[in-house]
Amino acid sequence: MGTQDISLFEAIRTQRAIRRFTDDTVPDEVIERILEAAIRAPSGRNMQPWRFIVIRDADTKQKIGDYYRRACEKAGIGLEPIPGLSKKVNDSVTHLAFHMGEAPVLVLACYEYLNEDAVGSSTILTGSSIYPAVQNLLLAARALGLGTSLTTVHSMFESEIKDLLGIPANVQTAALIPLGYPSPEERFGGSRRRPVGEVTHFDRWSGAAGDT
Repeated sequence: MGTQDISLFEAIRTQRAIRRFTDDTVPDEVIERILEAAIRAPSGRNMQPWRFIVIRDADTKQKIGDYYRRACEKAGIGLEPIPGLSKKVNDSVTHLAFHMGEAPVLVLACYEYLNEDAVGSSTILTGSSIYPAVQNLLLAARALGLGTSLTTVHSMFESEIKDLLGIPANVQTAALIPLGYPSPEERFGGSRRRPVGEVTHFDRWSGAAGDT
């Protein structure tokens, strides 16, 4: 296990949500290498507001997993098949809904508000200074042969999770990411995406994306 020596574009192309993991331990040095990649991300005014909580304690993971399961049940995730997704993907989503706490590592990506007046005022601009770091984390994990899944439904129990982990009031959670080596049922590979021509406009918004 370790680096697969793949190009950046190959990592981008083949990185996908992995929701089932082996029991293999993720070495500390691998986690640190992944986080080193995460903190190279850009942020507004270079404030670097990201904070990461790496959770390996089994009891703590189980408690967070319980909150995640309850949030999924509230949102209807994992209870009924999601339209448009294959049975395999739906099975994977259901598995994570009930087994989040069993992942070898949980990484909670957080945003620290440095301006107290802005605490809790989550906007697209706030996200622009945390989610690039999260994407770096996902890609670095992929390059090292580890699976991840970007999830946010845990935020339904934001206050409970913050109390559990001792997170300060001026910090907001942004993503809960399970991290581990993919189980045999999971594999990296390209995901279906709309073609560039369908989502790209040139010079100005046109009647149909791709028109010039």
